[in-house]
Amino acid sequence: MAATPVMQLPVISECAAEGCAYNHDHTCHAAAITVGDLDSPVCDTFMGADIEGGEPSTTGRVGACKMADCRHNSGLECHAPAITVGYEREQVDCLTYART
Repeated sequence: MAATPVMQLPVISECAAEGCAYNHDHTCHAAAITVGDLDSPVCDTFMGADIEGGEPSTTGRVGACKMADCRHNSGLECHAPAITVGYEREQVDCLTYART
């Protein structure tokens, strides 16, 4: 029996969290982020630090999403073609989140 291929992880098309270690010039360079803390679509991977994180040649993607009530979420996986990350009330959130 052939293995089922892993789905293509959604790309982070833009990130406005300039204070994040993974953000360089509005581009996320984390291999995969986690979105959500069960109550809000916060970027759970956000890390405020003076060091540069991630891989410069990598464009960040969504690895997991805990926001089960998002219309892009199926089985805690994001199925949006791309997401935008930015500030919502002073926290770094997935701005593509849309409640079902």
